[in-house]
Amino acid sequence: MRKETNLGAERKRITHPFPPLYDKESKILILGSFPSVKSREQAFFYGHPQNRFWKTVAGVLSEKTPETIEEKQEFLHRNHIALWDVIQSCEIVGSSDSSIKHVVPNDLTAILEEADIRSIYCNGAKSFQYYEKYLEEQTGKKATKLPSTSPANAAFSLDRLMESWKQICGPLQAAPVGIGEILLNWYDYNARILPWRSDPTPYHVWISEIMLQQTRVEAVKKYYERWMEALPDVASLAAVEEERLMKLWEGLGYYNRARNLKVAARAIMEEYGGELPGSREALLKLKGIGEYTSGAIASIAFGLSETAVDGNVLRVFARILGEEGDITRQKIKKKLEKEVRRVLPQKRAGDFNQALMDLGAGVCLPNGQPLCEECPWESVCQAHREGREMNFPVKAKKKARRKEKKAVFLLEMMSNGTLSVILHKRPAGGLLPGLWEFPNREGQFTLEKAKKELEQWFGKTEYRIEEENVLGEGKHIFTHVEWDMVGYGFRLEVPEKQLRSVMEENDWVLVTREEAKKQYAIPSAFEKYRNFV
Repeated sequence: MRKETNLGAERKRITHPFPPLYDKESKILILGSFPSVKSREQAFFYGHPQNRFWKTVAGVLSEKTPETIEEKQEFLHRNHIALWDVIQSCEIVGSSDSSIKHVVPNDLTAILEEADIRSIYCNGAKSFQYYEKYLEEQTGKKATKLPSTSPANAAFSLDRLMESWKQICGPLQAAPVGIGEILLNWYDYNARILPWRSDPTPYHVWISEIMLQQTRVEAVKKYYERWMEALPDVASLAAVEEERLMKLWEGLGYYNRARNLKVAARAIMEEYGGELPGSREALLKLKGIGEYTSGAIASIAFGLSETAVDGNVLRVFARILGEEGDITRQKIKKKLEKEVRRVLPQKRAGDFNQALMDLGAGVCLPNGQPLCEECPWESVCQAHREGREMNFPVKAKKKARRKEKKAVFLLEMMSNGTLSVILHKRPAGGLLPGLWEFPNREGQFTLEKAKKELEQWFGKTEYRIEEENVLGEGKHIFTHVEWDMVGYGFRLEVPEKQLRSVMEENDWVLVTREEAKKQYAIPSAFEKYRNFV
């Protein structure tokens, strides 16, 4: 072999000394030209200590730079990155790409067949040049040229390299570095003014977050203010009577949330001296506090670096990343939660979580076209880039709700000179446990059939109808069942002895209209008919 000198080194013909790194989960393939002397000595990619490949890719993915070969391998597999080089063998002087001659290219067939490679990137101009010349026809895939991470590429600082290399995040479905700060800048000018944000104590954050589950912000505001007047702290919540608690919660739905609040408040009084604990782990042990709520309290009230991922956040990140998986599956939820944590600003985690709430509620809308032109993440959103915003998030179709028809009876009568109404307390188990309702019956009713039902309750001759009305149709949708209701109003005169017997037999109570409004929690399922009281 003819010897030449270049930078004091000898031209040699060298065969690539180590194999590609990939697995079946790999989503992108990053190609170098040919390994440097240091890489050949280490038998692994980008071995020169001044090569910025590992700092660049780790920085883009908001991760710590791997140091050992084992850490680098784990990092690549975890992030679904395949590494290989264009050249299988060549004549080369030292590490100089410009000295390469007599190239034999690598065969990429096995990688492309065994892995789900969505994009190919070339690390530097030489790699890209060799790819176009030797491999593009073989693969049938265009590659993207990225600036070289070599120390010889002095024109690019590390920050500039990371900005260019951010594009690998698209096919990796990884949240790009820096978008957390972008969102915070948007939030600083667009944050909603909400009563619980003005004084975000742990108690205020806790109560507001529980109320906001399954309920619109505008609807929660009045409930929150009324609650804080009545129960301003943990001690008052722990001591409140059940009926008072339910009345304060009336209309918010999912009443077990309120019961769980009281159970948790008692535990806080007993175990933490009336102050909510300041760690996510301890918060999770309290009744009714799950992953989302614990993260919200920990980050907003205690300033801890914790995520708070709910349906709003899953929708936003499914669109940002173009996530095709079903977000109701635990595997996909965990994947998206990992991406939220990847970009979580450590010093303003609470603001970041609230910014995500505002973004999901006001811009990245759940029902209807999102307002992409107002979104601070418009430029990095995969769904928007592809014009497929409405395709995300992907959710399995819900089972059809069971439909039930009901007749609701508003039964009124004079008692001690006051117009009173009959209520019934629902059983402790099942739907709306322990709440008050108007007497009702399942089935399709007419006014005549409803009057027949009165005979079943009061006997044919033991009462008199003074007034009768059809109160109209009502509908209420629960998670798994839908009530289609028709209301019937009757003002009755019933002998006292007969009334007591019927009340006892049916577990009814007779309360004044004022008491029904102020003391008895009648759920929003009956809202149409409680408005007649």
